[in-house]
Amino acid sequence: MPLYKIVYLDKEGKKKKKTLEAAKEQDIYNILKKNNQTLLSIEESKGFFDKIKNYFTKLQQTNLFGTTVDVTTIILFARQLGAMLGAGIPIIEALETLLKDQENVEFKEALQHIVDDISSGLSFSDAIAKYPKLFNNLFVNMIRSAEEAGGLDITLISISDYLEKIKDIKDRIKSATRYPLIVFSFVVVATATMVVFIVPKFKMIYTKLGADLPITTRFLMNFTDFVQSYFYLILIGVVGIFFLIKYLINNYYNVKYHYHRFLLKFPKLGNIYKMGLLINFSKTFGILLRSGINIIQALELSKNILNNSVYKESIKRVKDKIEAGNLIHNSFLEEGRLYPNIFIQMVGTGEETGSLDEMLIKFNDYFEREINKKIDNISSALEPFFIILIAGIILFITLSIYLPIFKLGQVMRNIS
Repeated sequence: MPLYKIVYLDKEGKKKKKTLEAAKEQDIYNILKKNNQTLLSIEESKGFFDKIKNYFTKLQQTNLFGTTVDVTTIILFARQLGAMLGAGIPIIEALETLLKDQENVEFKEALQHIVDDISSGLSFSDAIAKYPKLFNNLFVNMIRSAEEAGGLDITLISISDYLEKIKDIKDRIKSATRYPLIVFSFVVVATATMVVFIVPKFKMIYTKLGADLPITTRFLMNFTDFVQSYFYLILIGVVGIFFLIKYLINNYYNVKYHYHRFLLKFPKLGNIYKMGLLINFSKTFGILLRSGINIIQALELSKNILNNSVYKESIKRVKDKIEAGNLIHNSFLEEGRLYPNIFIQMVGTGEETGSLDEMLIKFNDYFEREINKKIDNISSALEPFFIILIAGIILFITLSIYLPIFKLGQVMRNIS
């Protein structure tokens, strides 16, 4: 029988890993469900050649983000399914209707398997848990909680609203950084074009005439010679450094941790990055509590949603303190400047009044407005900076090329 590597939450909400032997994946789901454990991920343990074959198969089927299914497809699916269930349509009939209208091949195939699994007696949450790239842990656990407590239609609408808000924030951040990236790319291309094609022609002219070149022109000429002589080495070096850094971040935890800490401390943009993490965490944490998931498991799931090692470690410490009997807001307070005062205050208020989920959602709404303001302010500030940067680079190259022309008259007289 095949071996499966699994990551799961035990009864106390602690994350654990182990390897189990089973005839098929469904047996793993059944074993964990019987022991009141929550599956986070499952992977069949394969031989070396099987792994290579599987890697290239997946590479052909996926894009850079690991799936051809974008978040908009998931949002529409959750919203439409919630509306249909709210109208009293049985879940299999609703899924089959959505399956017929689905244009994305990968998602359509997954939906077909989900329908088949539910028809054979599997729960909706267990069926979608087989597709972690499409339905993350938050999605699966909220559905599982709704199946036990009721209100699956409302939960699906809440998930779609949550995913849409997170997408909107990411889109705004991308929009704010798109202009600087375009401008920076233009500067690189324009500079490279002048250095490779224009400067060498002027260099030949000045060399033949024996002109006494200004220091800026000599620097530009030497730089051009260096780039032309070692272009491929420079290109290989830049690409190599990029992939080396990426490899170190992905494979060495200490490197990843310090990289994430650097992002948090980056001037101006680091604050927006931090706010984005807090919005994601507070929204997830609040929705999980509202859906009836206990605080320890909600913290564990919220932690796994975040893509920052500094905050993951912090939330783990908070969870351990709460398990040891500490108050929730005190546990966050002891983490220092990672959590703003307003977050601590609203968590404390929610803890005292028994409305922690509501306070977290309110904090989330407040921070969403704040991050939108900061994104707009930074976008406005970056525009003149990049205009000045472009003008400065072009002015430097232009002056370096044309300054010697003013001396050409003297050079020509010396020649004659």
